[in-house]
Amino acid sequence: MKDHRVPVPADVSQAFTEVAQGARLSWRMMVCCDPDPAPGSNFARVNELYPFEKVSDRAHHYVSAALEHLVMWADFAAPFKFHPEQATTFTMRPTNALARAALESASQAVWIMDTSDPTECLRRHLSLIRWDLEEHRKSHLDAEGKSRVRAREVELLERVSMNFAPEEVRAPQGYLWVIQQACRPADLDLDGAEAERLWRAASGAAHGMYWTKLDLADSHVGEEYEPGHFRAFTVPNPQAMVEVLRASEAMVTYAVLKYLQFSGADIDSLMAAARRWLAQQITLKPGADPDTRDRLAGPP
Repeated sequence: MKDHRVPVPADVSQAFTEVAQGARLSWRMMVCCDPDPAPGSNFARVNELYPFEKVSDRAHHYVSAALEHLVMWADFAAPFKFHPEQATTFTMRPTNALARAALESASQAVWIMDTSDPTECLRRHLSLIRWDLEEHRKSHLDAEGKSRVRAREVELLERVSMNFAPEEVRAPQGYLWVIQQACRPADLDLDGAEAERLWRAASGAAHGMYWTKLDLADSHVGEEYEPGHFRAFTVPNPQAMVEVLRASEAMVTYAVLKYLQFSGADIDSLMAAARRWLAQQITLKPGADPDTRDRLAGPP
């Protein structure tokens, strides 16, 4: 098998770096945020309505899952430390798989928090719990395991029956539905139709669907191995990777900021601290301006 790697264009490399560092900033803010919601915050109010399975804990789980995927890609694409002989090869399927997973995870958190009504926030939280229980039940092969999970769902419905009918807290219609709901906020610059296109392509790539090789990769004509017959090879379309990564990072960043807002955290302070931390971690290019780190860290 011949090596058909081609250099990544400069603008794509810059976009990859921006996504990677954006993911790290979000991760750092989450790490430094107090895990307990501030008194009087949105999460505190919803947790009072339903203290059994706190919405703040579940939201933290969804956001953390999204960040794990995106930061893993960041550590591969733009590591803090480079070996002089290091070469990074970007491939289509792992990039799309991680971007898709981050998008799905973050969308659940965004959907929960895209409301100013504590009761509605709780209702969405309960719907996601039921979805989780449904998938957990399916994962068991034995009847005893399925029965235990089903009992948890019955207990949940009984616990909330005074406020919600079973159909009001039914499980969502799948990840695509949740993603489209999460695209509704006006201050999230991500169109629902575009998000669907990217999600379907990323899912197809992650599952090895052949059509994604046609849509997400560029074909090139190679050697003529027989008269009139040429070998062809494909390389990932760099712009397609940028598109799905940027959409994923936008959703993840929005989820992080909403989580911090719902927790009653000091977002400006967390952002400033995260920028200072990131400025100290990155490796500067040879000959870089000595003041580069101070500029990246921002004003005190």
